[in-house]
Amino acid sequence: MNKHYRLWKNILCIPLVLLALLLMKTAPELSPKWVTGLVIALLLGVAYVTEEIFWMTQHQGRPCRHCGKMVPMKSFTVVATCPHCGQPLE
Repeated sequence: MNKHYRLWKNILCIPLVLLALLLMKTAPELSPKWVTGLVIALLLGVAYVTEEIFWMTQHQGRPCRHCGKMVPMKSFTVVATCPHCGQPLE
């Protein structure tokens, strides 16, 4: 996966979260609109956990959002900048 995937993921998540919140706030509880908002929120949560598990099982790190090269993520360390391009990690 490269930096374009991470860019699209970030662009797509914000409208989906806003849509889920809008549906859940404007509709009465347990109505079809409210359940649709809940399903969107749950799917986003499952997608996030699945992505984290994918990166953990690869043992290669994550791609940098700016340069696309893999940044190694080791246990119990905090990496704040990309070792390849020097940009802050998000």
